[in-house]
Amino acid sequence: MNATTKKIIDRLPGKDVLIPGDIALAFGMASSYAIIDAIRRGRIAAASVGGKFYISHEEAVRYIESTAVTADEA
Repeated sequence: MNATTKKIIDRLPGKDVLIPGDIALAFGMASSYAIIDAIRRGRIAAASVGGKFYISHEEAVRYIESTAVTADEA
């Protein structure tokens, strides 16, 4: 895990269940639209209750790790 990925993960709230805004804030995004889009595209597993998305902390970490760019990919 690279240092940037670790910093993003460290910014996640210490809750078991997160909302898209929690993940967006960890990334430093101004809105959660990109996270909601990733959920709709199947890139983030989430439950939908009453029109709101809920993501497990473990899934959020998995997603963040999956977006990391390594030196050989750059």
